[in-house]
Amino acid sequence: MIWFISLLIAAVTGKEASGVESVLRGMAYRLLFRSGRLRIGRGVQFVGAGNIRLGADVTFYGNTYLNAAGIKGYIEIGECTHIDQFCVLYGQGGLRIGSRCAIASGLIVYSQSNQYEANPEMNIIDQSVVYSPVSIGDDVWIGGGAIILPGVAIGNHAVIAAGAVVRRDVGDWAVVAGIPARVIADRRDRKADHESSRP
Repeated sequence: MIWFISLLIAAVTGKEASGVESVLRGMAYRLLFRSGRLRIGRGVQFVGAGNIRLGADVTFYGNTYLNAAGIKGYIEIGECTHIDQFCVLYGQGGLRIGSRCAIASGLIVYSQSNQYEANPEMNIIDQSVVYSPVSIGDDVWIGGGAIILPGVAIGNHAVIAAGAVVRRDVGDWAVVAGIPARVIADRRDRKADHESSRP
């Protein structure tokens, strides 16, 4: 039904139909999340929706899975953050994403993990799950296909390169890349280089 209505609105206004559809879908979710304006594309799944808080103007481009189920589960996403397609956000151990973040497609965030060391004689699937919250600061850019492991804190203004596997904390302004992710630059240095090259 939303799809059909968005086609009609797009035909009348000249706007792109999938964009209209994501705004309409966001309007339907505003009451659930008690949020300002949202844009939610097709195929976004919310598990444990009562434990999810979204700021105003959050955008999900589609096909993203959010799981905040369980007694330790929560997902909080700050205002004006954009999350591209095919992201998986596991918040059973807690997940905070700041404001004005740009998250590319294919990000996976884990805030919980099976363990194998507690009892090597026991099957992994039978061992307890370890929960450890993940925190992502404001104004963070995360490249496509990055993986963030449990317990990681990413500082404000950081950049995580595409394909990076982040298993340790990342400081403010740091640019990290690789497997495992390592600091390769400071974002402020790039700004200084850019400003010095202006006429």
